[in-house]
Amino acid sequence: MLLRIMCVMIFVAFTAERADDITLYGVSGWRSPFLLLGPFFARVPVIRLPLWDVLLLVLSPLALVQGFFLRRRVWLADLAVLASATTIAMAVLWGEVRGGSAYNAYYQLKSPLTGLLVGLLLLSTVRNSRDLRLVWATILAAALVRATLALYFFRFHARNMEPYPQFMTSHNDSLLWVAAVAWLLARALSRGSPRVWLWSLAGTAYLLMAIYVNARRLAWLQLILVLVVGYLLLPRKGLRRRANRILLMAMPVLVVYVAVGWERSGPFFAPLEALRTTSSEETDASTAARAEENTNLVHTFRQGPVLGTGWGHEYISLKGYYTQSFSKGIFKIWGYLPHNSLFGIMAFSGLVGFIGTWALIPVTSFLASRGYRRARRASDRAAAMAAVCVLPAYGVQAFGDMGFNALTCSILLGVAAATGGRVAAWTRAWPSRSRSPTREHASLPGTAAPAVDVSPGGAALRQ
Repeated sequence: MLLRIMCVMIFVAFTAERADDITLYGVSGWRSPFLLLGPFFARVPVIRLPLWDVLLLVLSPLALVQGFFLRRRVWLADLAVLASATTIAMAVLWGEVRGGSAYNAYYQLKSPLTGLLVGLLLLSTVRNSRDLRLVWATILAAALVRATLALYFFRFHARNMEPYPQFMTSHNDSLLWVAAVAWLLARALSRGSPRVWLWSLAGTAYLLMAIYVNARRLAWLQLILVLVVGYLLLPRKGLRRRANRILLMAMPVLVVYVAVGWERSGPFFAPLEALRTTSSEETDASTAARAEENTNLVHTFRQGPVLGTGWGHEYISLKGYYTQSFSKGIFKIWGYLPHNSLFGIMAFSGLVGFIGTWALIPVTSFLASRGYRRARRASDRAAAMAAVCVLPAYGVQAFGDMGFNALTCSILLGVAAATGGRVAAWTRAWPSRSRSPTREHASLPGTAAPAVDVSPGGAALRQ
C-alpha cells in the first residue's frame, strides 16, 4: 500500500500543472486537464509547504519503519543518499555563516533534497520485482501522458501561434521521456520476445515523436548516451555479439545517414542536428546568456574552490548584459539558479561539496551495473539497465538545463538510486545487512528457485 501511494505521488509530480508555471507549453498560458492536479503543489496555510510535500513527509516515517524490516538492504545505497543530503546541509550552513539567504537556499535545494528523500523511501518500500516494475511502469505512464500533451499542443495550438513556441511542454520532460525509452528498450533486450519488442518499439516511437516536437537538443544527446551505455552493459557473450553483428551490417547505412543528413534538418535527422548544433557558434540571446553564466560560475568557483560560497548566495556576476536582459525580467532569482547546475554545485559548494553531492551517481551506477550482471529475473535486469542509462542523461540535463534544481529530474535520480540499491540487494551483488527470513524476493539464493528465463538476455547471462 505504501509503495502504491508513492507511485501515485510520483505520477502526480510528473504530470501536475500549475496556472502560474511559466515553463509549460512555450510560455503560452495554455493548460491541459492536468491543471486539476495543480492544488497538490499549492502551499498549505500556516506551514507554508506544498500539499505534495506535506503528504511525502507524513508518509516518510511509515516507509522508513517498513524499510527497517526488509530482509536485505545494501547499506552502500543508503549511505550514498545520506552522504549527499549531509553534504548539501553542510554547504547550507556554510552559506548561512557567510551571510547567505536561507529563503533562496530553499529554492535552490528543495527539488534535489526531495529527490533524495524519494530515493530513500523507495529503498524502504520496494520489496520485490513486482514492486520495481510498478515504479518504472509509473514513469512510463507519466511519460506517455506528457508525450500525448506535447503532441496535442503541437497539432492543435502551436501551429497557429505567433511567435511559434520554442518548446511544446517543458524542458524537464526530456529526461522523463528518455528514462521511459531506456526502460522500454532495456525491457525488450531482457525479455527478448517478439511481442515485448513490438510494444517497446511502438512506445519508443511515440516518445521519440514527442521529443522531436519539443525541440530540445539535449534530449537527443541524452538518447545517444542511453544507447551507448546500454550497449556497454550488454554481456560480452550473447547479446553483445549479436549487437556487434547488427552494427557491422548497419555500418554502411549509418555512414550514408551521417553523410547525407549532417547539414539537413527534419525529424529523421534530428539526432544529427542536435550533435552538429550543440558545439556551433550561435548568437541568440539565450545561448549568449548561458555562456555568460558559465563564465560567472567559473569566476565564482575560483573565489572558493574548496568549499565554495555556500548555498543561499548568488553567483558573482562579471558579465551580465545578456543574462540580465534575457533572464532577470521573468526569473527573479536567476542568480541563484544557473542553467548549468553542475557548475552551480561547484560554485556554491566547492570541490568538497561537489564530490559529496555527486557521489550518489557513481555509487548508483556501480550497484545497478553489478545487479544487472547478476540478476536472474528479466524485470530486474531491465530496471537495473534503465537505472544506469538514466545517470548520464541526468548529467547532461544538469549540465545544460537546471536538471539538479528540477523536481522531475531529481525524482528520476531517486528512482535510479533505489533501483540500484534494491537489485544489488536481491542479487547479492554487494554485501547487505540481513534480518529474519521473509517472503521478500523469490529470486534470492536460498529461497524459492527462480523461474527459468528463456529470453536471449537470460541465455547470454547463463553463458
